[in-house]
Amino acid sequence: MPRGWQTACHNPTAIDAILTGKPYPLRAMYLSGANIVVTYPNTPKTVEALRSLDFLMVATDAMTPTAELADIVVPKTTGLEEDEIRLQPGGPLVAMTQAVVPPQGEARNDFAIARGLLEKMRARGATTANFLPWQSQDEFIEFLLGDSGVTLEMLRRDGYATYPYTLENFEKFPSSTGKIELYSEAIASIGIDPLPNFVEPARERAEPEFKAQYPLTLLTGDREKTYHHSRFRDQPWAKKISPDPRLLIHPNTAHQMDVADEQWVHIETYGCHARSAVGQVNLPHGTPVEINGEFEVKS
Repeated sequence: MPRGWQTACHNPTAIDAILTGKPYPLRAMYLSGANIVVTYPNTPKTVEALRSLDFLMVATDAMTPTAELADIVVPKTTGLEEDEIRLQPGGPLVAMTQAVVPPQGEARNDFAIARGLLEKMRARGATTANFLPWQSQDEFIEFLLGDSGVTLEMLRRDGYATYPYTLENFEKFPSSTGKIELYSEAIASIGIDPLPNFVEPARERAEPEFKAQYPLTLLTGDREKTYHHSRFRDQPWAKKISPDPRLLIHPNTAHQMDVADEQWVHIETYGCHARSAVGQVNLPHGTPVEINGEFEVKS
């Protein structure tokens, strides 16, 4: 059983399941606010998986490469049209962002889209489970607040609300051992290595000679404040602040390869261009690029 309402699967495993049917078939997908064609590794593989689905539905506020592959595209609200609460651990407090304008045109938020979709499926006998027992977004927010003592009315009035807390020496830490676990019992219970470990990229394991040709390993996921994952890539203001794809490279590696800061380099991943930032790097903005885990930098 899930340990919470907000759970997620391992994304690369989901793509593999679409293509192989293992550990079970995955034949339909609903994507909201994500442009996975340009953010998941190995773009051709992701495109192949999405094209092979029996049904793909995408909710978005702009036509993206991912949305172009969908059977149905529905208009999704932006953050300016949505209410949202979040826990601010540095507070500690609960904060709320409120919609500046109502949903424009036919746009709907994630909750409204999901409820509408489930109602259509229920009417056709396609589902019997009640995944969304709440009738409105406000009702769902009240469920999330639970018995914290923070109310939706307080958040709408002030924008935030503090909650009582006690600093303790982890006597009640929420793990099976009651301790901070470097060795995770929860992860071990599902058959996964309970300690952080380095695993070589799959191609290096399968083809040792590949390491000689591509001696560096590419890591993705570095954050840039201008963008949020794949979002805002189409916004002129964001592209004005961060117009170029950035590559973070260690100063020692840059020196060995005679790469200078702010220099354009060619990355064979295969085939994309980026401006170097010695000690700082980001990856391509909105450009489909095949990333197979290894790369070679050519100045």
